[in-house]
Amino acid sequence: MECSVVKFFSRKDLFRRIFLGIGIFSLIGCQPINTQLDPIVQYSPPKNYIQHLPSPFPDFTEDELRQSWGKELLIGQTFAREIDLYRAITSFKRALILLPDSKFERRLQIEYEIVLCYYFGQKYVEAIEAFEDSRLFQVTAEFPAFNELVLVLYECYEKLGQPEKACAILETLQQCNPQKAQTVQLSTALAHADFERIAVYSKGLQSQQAVDQFLTDFRLCSKSVKKAQLLNAALPGAGYWYVGQKKSALTSFLINTLFIAAAYQFFDHGNIAAGLITTSFEMGWYFGGINGAGIEANQYNHYLYQTGVERMMVNEGLFPVLLFQASF
Repeated sequence: MECSVVKFFSRKDLFRRIFLGIGIFSLIGCQPINTQLDPIVQYSPPKNYIQHLPSPFPDFTEDELRQSWGKELLIGQTFAREIDLYRAITSFKRALILLPDSKFERRLQIEYEIVLCYYFGQKYVEAIEAFEDSRLFQVTAEFPAFNELVLVLYECYEKLGQPEKACAILETLQQCNPQKAQTVQLSTALAHADFERIAVYSKGLQSQQAVDQFLTDFRLCSKSVKKAQLLNAALPGAGYWYVGQKKSALTSFLINTLFIAAAYQFFDHGNIAAGLITTSFEMGWYFGGINGAGIEANQYNHYLYQTGVERMMVNEGLFPVLLFQASF
């Protein structure tokens, strides 16, 4: 009788130490998760949007249409409006080769349309290279597509991680159209999920109410990373259930339950080595589940923000390309 009591308390003490160890490791074993949102906000305008924008440049004269360069330019514009950008660029470059030096305004037009093709194709490096190899740096506000060129350059520099050049372009836009410059700044803040700047740049704009409503909805629907981790620590699978991952929640719960049951059986039958090995596996799944639940909550917030902000920015015309007044 005495031996069985000793055995009982020894086993009870062993389980207490094991679960105490699990508790300690649960505090130090979870990897910190970066909860800073880093969305990839993108938008490609549909073909009909580009087609319905007028050309900012003068119509071709009959004499220009008879020239080889005029025919190539017209072909390039046709391809561009059909979003066949590779063929459009090829035709534009042919037109440049054939263009006489006296047609300086048409040269600027063709060079701009090459830049615009790269921009619409999201080839931002090529767009900047085409700009820097052209004479477009000489243009002033009198250039027919000056508004669009400034927007293109700003977004290209922003996408390429060149904020100093983007700011220099923004200063030019502020001098010409302060409200449009503020809209572009708001667009950038939304794309980077910079909530402080969003609050600043949305003030006074027509889209302020829509932006405020989006932020309110996001805060109400977003998930707490810490809460997901704590729930999963309290009950394996609960953190996944919290973020809507029901299959993962069930899998996590079942695996942890099976490992705990197996470890108990091993210890109960005196197989300490197998019990310790099984417990180590259980701890791995346990901590992995806590970290995984936090990661899932963070990814949920990323997806929630990205899809919501893209939809709102399209509806409110906050992407730079939606500020265009002309195309090809």
